[in-house]
Amino acid sequence: MAALYKRGKIFWARAQRQGRDRRTSLKTANRAIAEKRLRVWLEELDAIAWGDKPRRSWEEASKKFIHEHLTVIKPRAAERYGTSLKHLSEHFGGKMLHQITSAEMSEFEQIRRADGVTNSTIRRDLACLSSLMTSAVDWEWIDANPVPAFMKRRAKRGLKEGNPRTRYLTIEEEQLLLRHANPEVRNCIIMAIDTGLRREELFGLTWPQVLQRGLIDTLTKTKSGRPRMAPITARVGTILGTLPRRLDTPYVIVNPDTGSRYWQRNKGFKAAMRRAGIVDLEWHDLRRTAGCRWLQRDGKTIEEVSDLLGHSSVEVTQKSYAFLDQEAVAQSLSGRTKTGTGTSDIITFPKVKQ
Repeated sequence: MAALYKRGKIFWARAQRQGRDRRTSLKTANRAIAEKRLRVWLEELDAIAWGDKPRRSWEEASKKFIHEHLTVIKPRAAERYGTSLKHLSEHFGGKMLHQITSAEMSEFEQIRRADGVTNSTIRRDLACLSSLMTSAVDWEWIDANPVPAFMKRRAKRGLKEGNPRTRYLTIEEEQLLLRHANPEVRNCIIMAIDTGLRREELFGLTWPQVLQRGLIDTLTKTKSGRPRMAPITARVGTILGTLPRRLDTPYVIVNPDTGSRYWQRNKGFKAAMRRAGIVDLEWHDLRRTAGCRWLQRDGKTIEEVSDLLGHSSVEVTQKSYAFLDQEAVAQSLSGRTKTGTGTSDIITFPKVKQ
C-alpha cells in the first residue's frame, strides 16, 4: 500500500515494505510529477526487497560526481563539466541511473539541437555524462556505461565533432588589426601572437614568471597541466619594459584604474576588428597564428612547436596544424607564396582615438 501526501507544498510518499513504514520526499509540488516519481520509488523498493542493487538517482550521482571528480581535475575541465551538468540535469533530473537509456539520450540530443547547440557542444555534454556514468560503474551503482555505444552509433548518423578551426592572421591582417586597436589591447594582441600563450596564461601572467633570460615560465597554468617556457621576442620585451610594475598586484596586465587583473579584452579586441574590417576572428586564433608562424616562418619542427604551445602530445599538434600542409600544396600549384609569414619586428602605429 502506498500513498501521496503533502508537507507544505511538497509531495511526499509513504509505503509499507517488509513490515516497515517508509517515507520519502518527492521534491515537487506538481502532482503528475509526484505520481511518476512515486512509481519509480516503489519499483526501487521492490527491487531491493528481491535482492537487487539499490537504484540510484541522477541527483545522488551528480552530487557525488561533483564532490569526488570535479574537485580533482583541472579547473577549466571542471568548469566545462559544470556547464554540461547544468544542461544534463534539466533533462535527466528526477530519473534513476538505470533509466538513462539510448532513447533518453536521443531525446536529450534533439532538445539540445532545437536550442541551436552545435554537434561539438552536444558531444561535450555527452562526454560529461559518460564520465559520470563511468564513475557510477566504479561505485557499483550500475553495471555498465551506455554512453560510449550511443555516441559511436550517433557518430555514424551525424553527431560528429565539428571541423577544427583553421583561422590565423596574415602579417597584413595583423598590421591592420594593430593599427586599429587601442594601445592596451594592441599590447595584449602582440603578446598573444608572439608568445603563443593561452588566454588565461596571458592575462594571469605574473612578474615572477617573466625570467631574466628572455623567457616566460608558465608554471603549471597550462591546459595540459605541464609547465613550459614561452619566448619573449623583441617587441614583447619592449612591451614588458614599458609596463609599470605595481606594488599592490603581481599581475603583468592590469587595469590601470583599479589595479586588478584583466580576465579578457574581448570588447577592445572586437572593436579593433570592426574598425579594421576583419571578420571571423577569435582570441584563440592569435595563439594559432603563433603556431603557424613558428612552423612556416621559423621552420620549427612539429615537436618543437608542440613544446612551445604546451600541447599534451605531438599528435594533438599534428591534428591542429594539419591544414597547413593542405595550404602548402594548394599554394605550390597556384604559384603563390605562403601566407602568415613575415617578421616580428616592432611596428609603430598612430594612436587610435577612443
